[in-house]
This record gives sequence, C-alpha cells and structure tokens, in this order.
Amino acid sequence: MNDRTGTAHERAENGPLVALTGATGFLGSHIADLLSLGRWRVRATIRPSSDLRWLRGKPIETVTASLVDQDDVRRFVAGSDAVIHCAGVVRARDEAAYRAGNVETTRMLLQEAAASGTTRTFILISSLAAAGPAPVDAPRREDSPCAPLSAYGRSKLAAEQLLRDQEWPFRTVVLRPPALYGPRDHAFLPLFRGAQAGWSARLGNRMTGLSLVHGQDAANAAMALLTTDTTAGVYFVDDGSAPPNPAAPEPRRHDCGYELAELTAVLASLLRRRIRTVPIPLGLLRTLSRLAGRRLGARVPILGADRIADLSAPGWVCCGDKLCRETDFISRFGLEAGLLDTLAFYRQNGWLT
Repeated sequence: MNDRTGTAHERAENGPLVALTGATGFLGSHIADLLSLGRWRVRATIRPSSDLRWLRGKPIETVTASLVDQDDVRRFVAGSDAVIHCAGVVRARDEAAYRAGNVETTRMLLQEAAASGTTRTFILISSLAAAGPAPVDAPRREDSPCAPLSAYGRSKLAAEQLLRDQEWPFRTVVLRPPALYGPRDHAFLPLFRGAQAGWSARLGNRMTGLSLVHGQDAANAAMALLTTDTTAGVYFVDDGSAPPNPAAPEPRRHDCGYELAELTAVLASLLRRRIRTVPIPLGLLRTLSRLAGRRLGARVPILGADRIADLSAPGWVCCGDKLCRETDFISRFGLEAGLLDTLAFYRQNGWLT
C-alpha cells in the first residue's frame, strides 16, 4: 500500500514519524506542510480517488488505505510516534453514516495506535460543532457543557469521548476549530463570489456571529499541541490572539468571534464595492429542505438538516485562550489579513476573477 511523494534525501530519515489522516483535504494539507518542513517524517493516508495536488513534490509518504480496514490501519500507524486524525465526514445522509465516518474510524485508529507500542501522542481534529453553539457575548470554552445540535456535531463529540473513555498508553489531545477558511478552501468561495457580485445573504435572524480561524493558523495550533508534551484534553482555537488591525474603521466589540456585519464590511472593503445583504427566513429554508429531501439535502449543503440546525443557533463562537496559555501558539491572521490572503489565493488560482 505504499506510494511515495518526494525523494528519500529530502526526508528527515531519522526524525519522528507522524501518521496523518486527511492530508489531501484543506486543513490536513496545511498540517502536512508544517510537518514536512520540520523534523518530522510524514505518512499520509489517501484513497484511490484522492486529489494529490497539495502533496506533490513534498517529502510525504502516502499510503492507500481504508480507515475502517484493520489491516490497513495497523500498517498505517506501525512505527508512528504520533497520530493526527484530521480526516472526517462533514456531510452525510444520516446519523449512521456520520458515526461510521467519524466515530468508527477514530476507534480503529486508537486501538491500532495502542497496539503499535510506539505511539506517544494522538491528536483528534474535532470541531466547535461537538461543543455546540454560543453567542458572541458568551463564547464556548473548554469547560462549557457540550450540547451539539447536528448529527455531525454529535458524531464528533462521540469520537472525542473515545479518547476519554479509557486510559490509552499515549497522550490524547482534541482540537476543536470553529469555521475554517483560507487558501485551498472551497467552502468560503460562494461567499466571495456573491460579495464580488455585490450581494450577501443573512440566513435566518437568530445568528449573532461566529468565530473564524485561518487554515494555516489551525494547522499551527495542531503543531503547538503536538510539540507541547504537557498538553492533554480539549482545546479550542480562534483568531483572538492575532494582532489588531490599526486601519479598522472601528474597534471590535468582542474579544472572540465576529458579528456578521463585520464580515460583510471587511469583504466590502477588500473588494471595494458596496454589498447588499438579503435576508432569507429560516422558515423558508426549512420548507425548501423538506421539499429537497435527504438525498438532495446531502448534495446541497445549505438545504441539509445539519446546516438548518446550525443556522437556528444564536451564534458559533469559541474562545481559544487556553491554547495560547498552555502552548506558544499565536494566530497570524486576523479577519482582514485572513480574508485578503484568501482573496489573493482565489484570484491567483483562477477560482475568482
């Protein structure tokens, strides 16, 4: 099951080995970049259909493996010093499919990492969705009771619980990013396209704001947890530690998260055009979701039951202070710098004209 990207002399042959899942995805590819630039050897799972564009030419060992096949997983984690589980299912038809993609894969990796006898650290990339919603004036913290709204969030919380259910022979760490964006990300592309055309949508009327983190900052957070041996348990990450923007027209009203109007204002400034916001009632989205059915809802994210549940929340805001206190992590990208970086990538790669 071995393929190789990069040459042997480029790889830190004697460095510690990290077994990384999800390396072809948005966040996983940024984690792979940081690992391969450092003292680490990287072994990444791929599927036959995986797009390898972000891994080509880098000193990364790739293995074609199924994360629900015990033999594949055993060979994948063999000899690893650390496992970073970044792969996951973000859209599925039902609860069972989420559990299969997020819980059972985590269970298999934990069991085989324990059996390997070499793994010393296991990092699970989870999500703010596992904790549940929170408004900008009362952000989620690590000691907040969890109340996930969606099937996706429940599956990520169940995966986290596996790390806590027993004593594993290695350090276990959970990283819960909020909404991610940045170069290589497709999820924010419709937002930029709409803004460039002069439009944005306000979906529902309860949402007060959300936390955001640039993909490279989230990858740096994972690295901070990997390299800080004293960390364990759950950590949020947000961009609250980014340097303030002295050119901002107004000071931010909250330390964590952004009001939706802030996001629109920054996009309008970057694109140098007026953006009109169109309100779309949540009731209309619920009706369209029921008419679309489960199958179409899985293909059109905004009509999926999970997305409707997310939009009914008062906000999706978290506070990453614990991560900053216990590691040397500092976010590089505030909202303006992060969106500008994303816009430049979209234009350079022809994703946005």
